[in-house]
Amino acid sequence: MSKAILGVRVCALPQKEIQKRIERRLLTGKSTAIFTPNAEMLSAAARDSSLRTLLNTSDINIPDGIGIYLASLVSGSRLPERSTGIDTAEQILKIAEKQDLRVFLLGGKEGVAEKAALALKERHPRLIICGTHHGYFDKYKLCKENNSVIRSINDAKADILFVCFGFPLQERWIAENLPSLPSVRLAMGLGGSLDVWSGNIRRAPSWVQNIGLEWLWRAFREPKRAKRLLSLPKGLLSAITTKECRS
Repeated sequence: MSKAILGVRVCALPQKEIQKRIERRLLTGKSTAIFTPNAEMLSAAARDSSLRTLLNTSDINIPDGIGIYLASLVSGSRLPERSTGIDTAEQILKIAEKQDLRVFLLGGKEGVAEKAALALKERHPRLIICGTHHGYFDKYKLCKENNSVIRSINDAKADILFVCFGFPLQERWIAENLPSLPSVRLAMGLGGSLDVWSGNIRRAPSWVQNIGLEWLWRAFREPKRAKRLLSLPKGLLSAITTKECRS
């Protein structure tokens, strides 16, 4: 079940149902692309139809964060609850550990994916992390560097691929390259999650997450991004209430 917010199709299921849908697709081996549109991504998609089209190429769009949940209330396409991409990914890791599925981490600066892999292995001892690669390579589909990364993922026989380049690079890369990754059952765009898993960036305390103010926590923790983060809720709600931005 999906609902459109600013022309972007998002999954309108409770978190547990989203998890069940993902698990079913993993078990059947059906190739699945998952994106995690948040307030910033929706605001960009409202202004750029090509980004809106890109987001709608996924099999599942998980509404990420309180901003998109509030946007759903204003737009009349109410979502059942707030979700986050990284929490969904945590559930996918549990499924991978249980089903012996192989996970590949792609993105971040040199060494970040490896550091994240070590941290995840400490928390999930049975998890199979079959490979890692940084995100600083030429992502043009036909170039040598990109082809080398594709070969690494294929040689590792990855079942699950987490792609962490940030929007819209990760979504575009998944859309262009997933057909060349026959073993990958699930490819998911996860932004800065490798920095969180590696310990380079600290998530907000659980109580802050639970009341939907993780974005405010980030604004205070990352002063360089504070102005943009603080302006996102206002900008998104403004876009929704402007008829021209509706799809």
